[in-house]
Amino acid sequence: MIAFLTGPDRDRLRACHAPRCVRYFLKDHPRQEWCAPSCGNRARVARHQQRHRTTA
Repeated sequence: MIAFLTGPDRDRLRACHAPRCVRYFLKDHPRQEWCAPSCGNRARVARHQQRHRTTA
């Protein structure tokens, strides 16, 4: 693990932006924000609920 954190891929290491996710992942694409599709779905649902909670 220490070798990875000091290696050339350390710039690609990101924390997942999904609610309640504590995982880290290697960013493979410039628009990638989540460690898994399920985390992306959970983040989108939370964002949708937040928008509708504040407008209603």
